Amino acid sequence: MVNAQPYIDTIVNALFELVAIVIIGAINVIKVKARAYYKAKTTTEDRDKLHKIGAEAFAWAETIYKTYKGDRKLSEAYTYASDKLAALGISVTGDEIRAIH
Repeated sequence: MVNAQPYIDTIVNALFELVAIVIIGAINVIKVKARAYYKAKTTTEDRDKLHKIGAEAFAWAETIYKTYKGDRKLSEAYTYASDKLAALGISVTGDEIRAIH
């Protein structure tokens, strides 16, 4: 009897790669749409303010949460940026914050 396990592994890996490619493509489409929405709904002054707060949030998270990795550090930066923007009366979503950078 032929050992089919290597063939099954290859097929499963190919399926996972295909799913990953589709997810990455979907994220890029969402990012493009969020960036277009962001540019359409904000003034130049607002965008400058958002860029400054985004850079500040990134630097803050890098400094305060040195031991955190990836998503956790990004989440802290989002929270910081959202709080700062809310204090200025600006309400944005996570996707809109991601479009800032």
